[in-house]
Amino acid sequence: MERADGESFRWDGRYTHDLNTAHTLDTRLGVFADFHPRVPEDFRHPEILFLGNIDPRLQLEVLDKVERPRIVACDTMNFWIEGSRHALLEVLERVDILLVNDAEIRQLAGDPNLVRAARWVRERGPGRVVVKKGEHGAALFDDDGVFFVPGFPLEEVFDPTGAGDAFAGGFLGYLEGNGDLEPRVLRNALVHGSVLGAFAVEDFSTGRLQSVTRAQVAQRVRDFRAMTHFELLEAHA
Repeated sequence: MERADGESFRWDGRYTHDLNTAHTLDTRLGVFADFHPRVPEDFRHPEILFLGNIDPRLQLEVLDKVERPRIVACDTMNFWIEGSRHALLEVLERVDILLVNDAEIRQLAGDPNLVRAARWVRERGPGRVVVKKGEHGAALFDDDGVFFVPGFPLEEVFDPTGAGDAFAGGFLGYLEGNGDLEPRVLRNALVHGSVLGAFAVEDFSTGRLQSVTRAQVAQRVRDFRAMTHFELLEAHA
């Protein structure tokens, strides 16, 4: 943890009746503008590396300071897509998984169609692309096609800020504990990401995540399975 004199990174935005879409009003880098990551020796040999939502040039610095992990995933946002596009494309060449929301991937690829946008991204490096769609779920694009999970139905949504980070934690946490990137593992990881994202929005900041239990996570995963499972019946004319 580093502390520096000055203003912290600030993002100002607003939500309307559609809590899936955050409208950016202002982004101020503060002390982040002059920040350069220092990676301790004990952190230089990760099995899984998640490049959080920072300047792509800093993401490249981190990649240069660690041994090649088994899995590299990254996040980004509209500010970097617009202002540091060249560096972001360099990052994509070195990652395995990109996690972004639907607006971000459309902006990145310059294409409103998610299927084409995901293919455009995959052609530039990441073999797997996860597109987060808020209450409408998430989709995984890889060599096996598309796998989609719905959003978990909630009666109350308290604070959607941070749901994407909680999703990434659930997704990558599952991968860390379950080995490789085979399709069935990735699909379970997508469900776990959706589960953690759903818990995150139930309280302000990290409040709900601080109280959630493994048993509650496991139950919600079972609820997901029950909601989406169906038997394929033979159609009759």
